[in-house]
Amino acid sequence: MRLWLTRISWAYLASVSVYGLLIWGLGDRWWPATILLYLGRWVLLLPAIALVPATIAVRRMLLLPIALAACVAAIPVAGFRIPVLALIPRPAGTHIRLVTFNVDGGAFLADHLPVLLEEWKADIVTMQECGEDLSAAAAKLADWHVHTVRQLCFLSRFPIAATAVMDRSVLERVNESETAGIGGSGDVARYTVQLPSGPVSITNLHLETPRKGLESILDGAFNLERLKGNTELRAIESRLARRWVDAGTAPTLVAGDFNTPVESTIFQDSWGDLTDAFSRVGFGFGLTKQNGWISARIDHVLAGSGWYAERATVGKSVGSDHLPLVVDLTLAPQKP
Repeated sequence: MRLWLTRISWAYLASVSVYGLLIWGLGDRWWPATILLYLGRWVLLLPAIALVPATIAVRRMLLLPIALAACVAAIPVAGFRIPVLALIPRPAGTHIRLVTFNVDGGAFLADHLPVLLEEWKADIVTMQECGEDLSAAAAKLADWHVHTVRQLCFLSRFPIAATAVMDRSVLERVNESETAGIGGSGDVARYTVQLPSGPVSITNLHLETPRKGLESILDGAFNLERLKGNTELRAIESRLARRWVDAGTAPTLVAGDFNTPVESTIFQDSWGDLTDAFSRVGFGFGLTKQNGWISARIDHVLAGSGWYAERATVGKSVGSDHLPLVVDLTLAPQKP
């Protein structure tokens, strides 16, 4: 019994360590690691719960590898965050609260929008998969500046000085071609918003889902080419979106449904130089996409130079398979 428990405990530590190395180094680059990237990684904590009672009864020295394995499974693998950096003092400046939310059509939200905006106490709201009813409800809001394009809705307490929508004609051609199954539906809109301290650039985006590639593997068909094609398309789309974001000249925020977790090499390559608000000041796993046990953190608020994230929380369920991400930010005074 001791021998088997020893082997299992150290194998558990080795397994979660390899898992972490794969998703951080090869997720969205090598197809097996891509599959691991989008599974419900929190389940890797369950072996620790099962092993601890047996270890206490048989050999307590094995609590060390099990504790190490649980820490690896929770933090670098499953993405548990502790907001230590939130303790660092922030400079005085302009404060805003931004909410980003994939509303899944927004039929429920359309009937409760004013109430939810008051609950969120939001200054900026970026919504994806914004349906006609929700768009119409947003247009009726008093004291809000509203812009809707395709399925993106942008709400601001501050004036919108300019709007620019990314040309997605190349992606549309892919979506309409014989390879349509791999996707090609990215939406990106960049706004110049006039804060009291000056203009800032805020981008609302909804990038392609990996589901179209993963389903070709997980449904038993094992269409590896479709998974690879979907991954390559998502990488191209992410790079295009980043170029569009960088075309803005003011202090930058990017918010929306990236359909990509922070561990992905696609995310790291295109967005890794920006500050992910939840990674910096969030607490917990921050799971924003709810799909049974395969929940993930794929909705993000990213901040460029000059912005400081103060707090990031995941809101309650509001009629969508995503949850709203609520972020408090401060823009430091700009140097003349």
